Amino acid sequence: MIVAISYHDGDRELMKRWANHVEKLGPYPNHSIILAPSHESSTEGILEPLQRCFASVDLQPCHHTETGWPISCNMAFERIAWHVSMSVKQPFLFMEPDAIPLKREWLDEIEQEYKSCGKPFMGDFVAINGIMPNGIDHMSGVAVYHWDLHSLAPNIFRNEKVAWDIASAKDVVPRLHKTKLIQHDWVPNAKWRRDKVDFTCVKMNAVIYHPDKLGVLMNDGLSPNDVQGDPAMGGDLVAHKPHETKELLISTKEIPSGTPEAEEQAILKAINTLSFHASISPKNKKKIKEWLCEKDLSSKTTKRAKRVRSKVFKNVGINKQRSNLSGRTQIPSNSKVEV
Repeated sequence: MIVAISYHDGDRELMKRWANHVEKLGPYPNHSIILAPSHESSTEGILEPLQRCFASVDLQPCHHTETGWPISCNMAFERIAWHVSMSVKQPFLFMEPDAIPLKREWLDEIEQEYKSCGKPFMGDFVAINGIMPNGIDHMSGVAVYHWDLHSLAPNIFRNEKVAWDIASAKDVVPRLHKTKLIQHDWVPNAKWRRDKVDFTCVKMNAVIYHPDKLGVLMNDGLSPNDVQGDPAMGGDLVAHKPHETKELLISTKEIPSGTPEAEEQAILKAINTLSFHASISPKNKKKIKEWLCEKDLSSKTTKRAKRVRSKVFKNVGINKQRSNLSGRTQIPSNSKVEV
């Protein structure tokens, strides 16, 4: 199975967490990934973990200049779809940084069900007809797509005002295999849980949950949510069974208070929290910098203060060096999925 994922600068910190999270759940010796950064977004901290866990990484930058939803998202998806159609000719799983894999073998399970379903499209079914104004029932955008989209779903292309998953609904839904492996958590009355996610939101058989804008389900200690374990404190990286929340979510080792180890843990946790909030928006980043100055945390009184301040500033994004987007690695060819 080929995974394809696109992101822009606003998603880059979440994308870095996604790449590290996916690496921890890997490796994926039989799978490849297409990485499609848009608007010249850096691949630093993203490309490296993906190269370590996937059989190959195909770097396909998106050079469109359009911004905003849905046109920028549509253009990024089209870039991937054109590349797959013209060069790869294999089905692909389209992902986004807020689509969180939940367990090991997640990709194997997706591939196995897709190969056996006999349909060109596989995803969650989003029923919004009669619920939202002008709502159209459609397949979730995070889904598996046949490579020949120009023939099977031509309406997926050239959309400026309508998201591609809705614009292509009449082509896709009749050819859709509805899967329980991909959970697109849309709640009636347009009440998204994307900013209030915890493990109780995850359905029993899901191996991918979308959308989780704060990355809570990565359980990496970087999201300010009391439900998750903090790896720096000995917590589990992910719950092995996300729906069993009480037994599996938190597993921490105790460190005696007042010790140097406890002090170091507290500092690292504060840095991680600042880094996360700074990554959400430039406004947050600016406010955090102002607070650091107000609290005199930028003073140079001791070597230890310098080290802590350096960590904080580095994590909140003072250093914005961009990596070179060259060095594309080709995806090896596999057998096609016939439909």
